[in-house]
Amino acid sequence: MIARHPIRFPAFFLAVATILAACSGGERNAALPSSLPIAETVNGERVPQVLLDALARERKLDLAVAEQRAAAISELTDYILLDQVSRAEDYAKDPQFAAQVELNRLQGNANATMSRFRSTTQVDDSVLQTEYRQQITKAGRSEYDFSQLLFASEDDALKAAGEAMSQPFAQVFERWRKQALQARAYQRVRPNQLPPALGTALAALKSGETSKVPVHTEYGWHVLNVGAISPFVPPTFEQLKDSIRETVLNQLSQQRLKKLRDNATVVAETPAAAVVEAAAKPADAKPAEKPAN
Repeated sequence: MIARHPIRFPAFFLAVATILAACSGGERNAALPSSLPIAETVNGERVPQVLLDALARERKLDLAVAEQRAAAISELTDYILLDQVSRAEDYAKDPQFAAQVELNRLQGNANATMSRFRSTTQVDDSVLQTEYRQQITKAGRSEYDFSQLLFASEDDALKAAGEAMSQPFAQVFERWRKQALQARAYQRVRPNQLPPALGTALAALKSGETSKVPVHTEYGWHVLNVGAISPFVPPTFEQLKDSIRETVLNQLSQQRLKKLRDNATVVAETPAAAVVEAAAKPADAKPAEKPAN
């Protein structure tokens, strides 16, 4: 059975807010042509099929499956009913309500525009192959099995690392595991998957070696011990092609957005309260001088 989704305004409104959210007074803006095929009618209001299609994509529902189509219709009906209430009650007269609706519209429009950027950008295989080679180079040639003790205190980490210089790491690991923030073994990890400092330290160790100096990251102080080191066999280009295409399209979309930012003229207004406060305290004000005797 398909579970009915609870009302989740951000999830669906960000997908179709440009259609439903831009409302004023008692009429909805004609964001879609009236001649489009109709999915349903709610209180006499015709709801176009493209709205149902948008919801189905958002929820990953198959409209060809009766149960899933019913779930999509039910959710879309809820949105339409609530939209009708907001227009009938003229909630948009409240600036806070109108601002929330406008923000949802802007977010929905922005997401749809970024999606359009991706869908209209052509990327040939040579670009994807270049990205593939870069990812494989970055991944490195080895995978590591290693154990780590993570400490909040540098002093404890130094003590554990010092003990590991003269004792088997397994014994040190067991002795400190309850005092450590984390005592854990990992398998088949590549250095580039870790925070940079940790990845660099791991790559410098040979099988059986323990880090002589604890490695500091935002998580704390790490003492590492390397077990087996295995060759990394990367997936083929064909196996990664689709995910690489998504990565490249996202990068190109972000580059296009950055160009829009760089070329935009943006003037931030000073809040009125700050202007009033500044006027009340002139920067060049001087203390009153004492009268001469």
